[in-house]
Amino acid sequence: MEDAIKGLEIEDENTGEQLPIKAFKPMAEERAERYRKAFPGECGDGVIVAVDTGEVEHVAVYDSKSGAAEMIQVECGITLMELSPTQLVEYCFEEKGPWMLSKCSLPALEAYRKMKFSQWKKAVTKPDCMASFKRVLQLGLVTSLFDHMAFPEATEEERALWEVKNDNGKTIRIPHPVHALRIWNYQKGEYDPVQAHMEGAPEPKDAEAYWNKMLDDLRETRGAKLIDDILAQKL
Repeated sequence: MEDAIKGLEIEDENTGEQLPIKAFKPMAEERAERYRKAFPGECGDGVIVAVDTGEVEHVAVYDSKSGAAEMIQVECGITLMELSPTQLVEYCFEEKGPWMLSKCSLPALEAYRKMKFSQWKKAVTKPDCMASFKRVLQLGLVTSLFDHMAFPEATEEERALWEVKNDNGKTIRIPHPVHALRIWNYQKGEYDPVQAHMEGAPEPKDAEAYWNKMLDDLRETRGAKLIDDILAQKL
């Protein structure tokens, strides 16, 4: 394994210069399994290896049968920048997980955070169709990040739960907020939490009053009976 890993060519993402490999070790199985699920074609049955170049932990796959090793590189879905998989933010939809790899880096996510709450408000105040309006209203106030491209559901069945069809048969995505976000800190050998709260969204202490005000405004513009029936799940 040592010769194969040390023979890998890893370039600096900014300068293109080759980076020295300072250390490497097989990745802990819990983390390795997450990469296998995210990149089944690249990982196969190989050993997932964490490769330290000093500033970034890279991910390599070692095939014990052939004695060869290959790097896994990914592209940020927002910036299109080439990254190590360890630079992708991880997310979960439930408190107990499972944790999954997102499609975006931390810098991209921080920029994304500034625009997502306005998108959610538009889904409430200017919905695509009645079906999506009902679902969004019944879901309630959303303050955590959501995006079906950056944070996809694990299976087609789960994905279908967050989709509706409008009158023209077009698929409309319902915001599916993440429960938590984190990113790997290889220097500490542990995960750092990442803020999931959207910029502009009310803080927990103000959330109830904010949502009630939105509902009152909707009752004024769309009629109290319609809104109350939707909330009671009568429609």
